[in-house]
Amino acid sequence: MTKLGMIVRRLARAGKARKIAIGGGVLAAALAAWAALESGSAPARSMAAWMPSGAQLYIESPDFAGLLHDWNTSPEKQLWLKSDNFEVFSRSRLFGRLGDAQGEFAGAAGQKPDMAFLKQIAGKESALALYDIGKLEFLYITHMPNAQAMQTGLMQSRNDFETRKVGDVVFYVRSTGGASSGDGDQNGQGSGSARSVAFAAWGDYLLLATREDLLAGALALIENQNQQALDNDGWFAEVTQTSSKSGEGPGDLRMVLDLSRLVPSPYFRSYWVQQNITDMGHYRAAISDLYRTRGEFHEERVLLPKSPESANAEQNDLGQMRALVPEGAGYYRAEAAPGVERILETIDARLLSRKLAGYADRTAAPPEVEAAAQAGAEDDLETRIDLPPAVVPPKGAELAGLRSLLEAEQPDTMLVVDKSVSQPDGVFVGFRSAVVLESQKPWSASDVEAAIAQALAPQLTAGNLGIEWKQAPEARTYFALDGIAPLAFAIDGRYCMISDDVAMLNAMMRKASTAASPAGQALVMLSGFDHETEGANFARATQLMDGVNANANTDSNDDGSGQAPQFFSHNLASLSSTFAAMRTEEVSAFWKGGALHQTVRYEWKTGAM
Repeated sequence: MTKLGMIVRRLARAGKARKIAIGGGVLAAALAAWAALESGSAPARSMAAWMPSGAQLYIESPDFAGLLHDWNTSPEKQLWLKSDNFEVFSRSRLFGRLGDAQGEFAGAAGQKPDMAFLKQIAGKESALALYDIGKLEFLYITHMPNAQAMQTGLMQSRNDFETRKVGDVVFYVRSTGGASSGDGDQNGQGSGSARSVAFAAWGDYLLLATREDLLAGALALIENQNQQALDNDGWFAEVTQTSSKSGEGPGDLRMVLDLSRLVPSPYFRSYWVQQNITDMGHYRAAISDLYRTRGEFHEERVLLPKSPESANAEQNDLGQMRALVPEGAGYYRAEAAPGVERILETIDARLLSRKLAGYADRTAAPPEVEAAAQAGAEDDLETRIDLPPAVVPPKGAELAGLRSLLEAEQPDTMLVVDKSVSQPDGVFVGFRSAVVLESQKPWSASDVEAAIAQALAPQLTAGNLGIEWKQAPEARTYFALDGIAPLAFAIDGRYCMISDDVAMLNAMMRKASTAASPAGQALVMLSGFDHETEGANFARATQLMDGVNANANTDSNDDGSGQAPQFFSHNLASLSSTFAAMRTEEVSAFWKGGALHQTVRYEWKTGAM
């Protein structure tokens, strides 16, 4: 490129510039081609064009070094590394397996893949493709000036590696032998397993892989040899094209997943934090882009369903439900077509019996089944045999009236709102909830009264005392129980609102009178959480759950016992305090073009992030 530039300048000084004006386009193309050959230019599409076909997961960033710097200098990282949440993670099997893989990589590369190593090899535009999430087989490519790449520990030690060639490009590879230790995971990948490391510097790019064939394949694609690239894989091309129609383009961090291969994997099923494996199994591919602006992160996701019927099914718009969420709500979630049993479970758990959520420890063996005692046995002297057994109403019979009402109304959407309340004595933390049901036809106040009274009667009263309804005198009326149960409901056309907090109920009633569905896509999922409002009460509630001394104000389990930190008050509370700068989070979703689009917004306090 430099020589061509000198020729052009000499031609201009010689007065011959006009003669080459007609060929200016050809000259520009020649300059671009020369520059590509001399420096190693970026691929025409994305770095996925340099990744061999077959990856299960792909991550790219236009500035990986910048992202890494921001994380390393963030207060969130420092807080997390000192937190009990990190301590629990460091004791987990996943952490141990990652440590084994780290040691195996170090044995092959001669360098430990720690943060110092990562900062060495972090360039600008970067991409990572994982080809096996169990064996952690990957290919990494980063844009880095050649002089900087040559100063990395890998390139400095290249004489200790074997050399290979793809065309005229030399790369380096070394493998460590060793059979599985027998103490590995499902694929027998234990410490001592074979591991390879391969790397190369091509122009202003550094390439690193854990398989020789992956690096050779990348170099072959760079050299324009005939080989299938990742961005031509059907699932990858379809999900990225669908995402590109949104108009925002790749974010500060992009992740693309082949869910049809990831979800069946035992590693995914074991280590996927959300554990919503059944839900994820409905999709075949996904893409997520994270965009960062001052005061807010937002994530745009696209999921391709396995069944076209999912996208074509009739969906109810939840946009109007968002308008009903009152100020001060700590958590809210709107659901479309929730179903009668789902509504019953929600109302019963939050407003009627307030039952604890069911939990089953999957690591514990089932209890021994005891034989039922036989009346009249010699070891049973308490059971009377001269009287018929007492008639016990079947479990859930008190909800029969409410179930019949819901089956008749068939609500289209449901909104659940929760908030925590610190009690005046400062000892306990209470919780208030509201449930809003929307139906296609108006609700009957008398039917709602009877159904709720029937559901409450077994646990509150004898002779129906304290479950009579009183109508409030305000213009926009609601009905409240006259006993000790703090429960009220209101009917506003197609809305039925039930709450144990009258102030919350009134706020939603005021909003219902002016609520209108916002313009835009029809939302099929909506949820939000106010971390700034709920954080302190959450920490206090977790202390009560674990029985921690009310005066204890520490984020670490420093009692010297060597036991794992308390789950609620230390583990979860420390994760909350790590992200104390996060104010709110909201998730929404809609169907468009045969795909499910999700938006996640994280709002940060002023000056944070």
